[in-house]
Amino acid sequence: MRLEILTMSEFEKTKGRLIIIPFGSIEEHGPHLPLGTDAIIAYELVLAAAQKTDILAAPPIYYGVCRSTKEHPGTITISGRVLRNLTRDIIKGFVRQGCTRFILFSGHAGSIHMASLKEVGEELLEENVVEKIVILSILDLIDEKLGLETKNDSHAGELETSLMQYLHLNWVKGEAIEDYPHFPSFLLVKNKRKYWPSGIWGNPKVANPTKGKKFFAQLVQKLMVIIEKLKE
Repeated sequence: MRLEILTMSEFEKTKGRLIIIPFGSIEEHGPHLPLGTDAIIAYELVLAAAQKTDILAAPPIYYGVCRSTKEHPGTITISGRVLRNLTRDIIKGFVRQGCTRFILFSGHAGSIHMASLKEVGEELLEENVVEKIVILSILDLIDEKLGLETKNDSHAGELETSLMQYLHLNWVKGEAIEDYPHFPSFLLVKNKRKYWPSGIWGNPKVANPTKGKKFFAQLVQKLMVIIEKLKE
């Protein structure tokens, strides 16, 4: 079920259902994909899964913590503190409505972003605010069975480009290149765009809508397995 289109009376009947909240980012995805790619893909996957079971799909959180891309045009990052506080408040709001089981599913897999979600999840468990909580990113659903041609595909590459070509072909524009950036080992740098001008990590040239359809179906199925385990 899709939360934002429910009425008050309809929502009242969903009390106690598993809530899945999609997270993403407003972040560059090369010259060819929209800034909201992470949230768009995460929400489409969540909605597809919600159609197959009785979970409640919440609207996406479009803003996230973007460390490596914050100097690129279009990236609007928030701090880990803001993400933690926002997530905590949203979950507490659901708890007041009688919901205690959650999946936080992120299309954006930045290390600080995911660590922030996990930190607030751990705190809510320790405080006995939630009964169960699962936190994962789209990368956690990827394995060799998915069938990616590209090794180390990570950002605006084969997977995300194929998915967007399948879901919203008219939103994919411009020329894309194959690229795998190299940042200095252990050294933190301020201008990360200097080491990653393309904003691409992978090979979008091998992407196509047919692959996207196959990838999407497989990712939905993998997400469904996690949902069913949590419901048990």
